[in-house]
Order: sequence, then C-alpha cells, then structure tokens
Amino acid sequence: MFENIYQEQKEALRENMKKMRDAIPEDQRKIEDAQLLDIITKTALYQEAESILTYVSFGSEVSTRDLIDRAMKDGKKVYVPRVNGDTMEFYRFEEWKELEESRLGILEPDKNPAKRFPYELHISLDRAQDCVFIVPGLAFDSHCNRLGYGGGYYDKYLQGFEKRMTLGIAYSEQIVDRVPVTNKDQSLDLVVTPQGAFY
Repeated sequence: MFENIYQEQKEALRENMKKMRDAIPEDQRKIEDAQLLDIITKTALYQEAESILTYVSFGSEVSTRDLIDRAMKDGKKVYVPRVNGDTMEFYRFEEWKELEESRLGILEPDKNPAKRFPYELHISLDRAQDCVFIVPGLAFDSHCNRLGYGGGYYDKYLQGFEKRMTLGIAYSEQIVDRVPVTNKDQSLDLVVTPQGAFY
C-alpha cells in the first residue's frame, strides 16, 4: 500500500520537475552549467578520484559535456553508460566521435567488453574504488535523496558497489523539500547546485 502511495507521489513529482526544468531559459542553464563545473572540480571527491563515471547529458539535463572534457584533461579515466535492455553498464570514454545515438537520442558508447567498467581496469566489482559516480536526476533534497526517471537503472547498478562515492548535480529549481523514497532507492553522498554543495 505505502509502496503504491510513494510511486504515485514520485510520478506526480517527476511530471512537475520535467516541466520546471524544461522551462529554465537556455542562457541561465549555460551560466549554471559553468558554475556547477567550477564547484565540482574543486571538491575533494573529484580531485581524489581516479575514475569518473558520468551520464551523458540529454535535453534539459545539467550538461556534462564540459565536465567530461575537463576530466579527460585532468587525466581521469572517464566512463559513460549504455542501457542494455533492463540493465546498464559503463564503458570507457575516449572520444566524442565514438558515441552513437540510442533510439531515444541519447549518446551512448559502443558495447565493447574490453572497455567495460570495472573489468577494463582488471579488477572485480567489489574492489572498484577511487571512483565517483555523477548521477542524473529530476529532483534532489537536502538529505541527498534523488528522484530519477523511473527506470531504476542507477539504483540497481550502484547496489553492486560497496566502495564508491556518488554525486548529484542539479539546477537550483531541482531542489525540493522532500523526495519520496523507498528502501530500493540509493541516496547520494553529495549534491552540487550553483549555490554550493551539501552532504
């Protein structure tokens, strides 16, 4: 019963947040994207990470294009996601031209087993550390709870990692008083907004 109530609350919030984020003017988004990049790259989380696993931005999401380029310039290993049916895997990013559009128009890497995280590093899942996951979302709250898109891809993927740090990035309008969560939802370690970061 409570699960159904939470799902209804989530769907209503998703619809509202999509409209709100889409309504943010493009020039404002560009300014805030630059502010977010500056804040993220100054965090210890970013600076100490050897590997950055991040979504490739689409539509009105906080842009990760410059972040990916900056991480590459800073000598980080960068991995981006590919959805395979009802699962998601991350693969090593090296050049933008290697990515291809999915049926939804999202840029994804080639499904190359040799580049799949963390096995590309020749380590097992439980030994993957010194990595930061930059996670997309529609809404976040001050407890670092996140409202995703409803597919559960990140929640399922992150369950396999004990030694990992997660970071959400959001425009100011995406911060809400409370995100409805269940025990299946993974909270984040840090959320960054143009006004700063909270843990």
